Amino acid sequence: MNSGALRGVALDLDGTLLRSDHSVSARMRSLCSALIRQGILLTLISSRPPRSVEEIARGLGLEGPWAALNGAFVVGAGREILDRSPLPEASVERLLSRYGRDERVSLNLYAGFDWIVQAIDDRVRGEVDIIGFAPTVDVGFASRPATEKILMITDEGSDDGARIAGELEALDDDVAVARSKPNYIEITRSEIDKGRALALIAASRGLSAREMAAAGDGENDVPLLRACGYPIAMGHGPRSLRQIAELVVGSNDDDSLTDALGRLFGLLPSR
Repeated sequence: MNSGALRGVALDLDGTLLRSDHSVSARMRSLCSALIRQGILLTLISSRPPRSVEEIARGLGLEGPWAALNGAFVVGAGREILDRSPLPEASVERLLSRYGRDERVSLNLYAGFDWIVQAIDDRVRGEVDIIGFAPTVDVGFASRPATEKILMITDEGSDDGARIAGELEALDDDVAVARSKPNYIEITRSEIDKGRALALIAASRGLSAREMAAAGDGENDVPLLRACGYPIAMGHGPRSLRQIAELVVGSNDDDSLTDALGRLFGLLPSR
């Protein structure tokens, strides 16, 4: 695609926009400001909870639109909810019944801006360290509201993430299963993914998804890259992602994505 036809860019967060210490580099911040000044639609599409995505967006000077929860929660300017797609209640009940006491996983429920867990364990503490705030504890999820996403966290370095993802795909046709990391299993309503979120965000600004570039690094970014007009994969991403990319860049710690976007939009920042 001719880069001159691109009118926006969507960025995944962890492993893409964010460095390994979960910060945004000074050069990337400069580029984001330049894109906004040029009238380029800059948006964030992440599996993170809304509160975390909103905080990062504000830090970049973005009021919206952006998407959280792997595309199940899409927000416009002024916190206007553009789309909210809860999981079917019957599916949530089945998943909690099957995995609620499974020691292989820590269950996390996301309902709008709320993050709910049954207990604070080491896996949940690791997520707290990443996103910067703590969840609400509700033993047994007794009073849960409508839930947009369930995150199952397994132990790093084990095969449980792949094994449980396979179990889930065979278990319930009403849910979509994706992994943002090998040990992070993201469960949303069927047909909900980052590609759909990109189309909704683009349409909210009178654009099509094909007028957007997009960058990501995880299995859950495959729909995002398939939907956009110029797909960019991080070099550490899985082969399934790199195979569909127009461009593969380096690490999220080396500003190679900053350089690529700067060239793509004619705004290469100075070193």
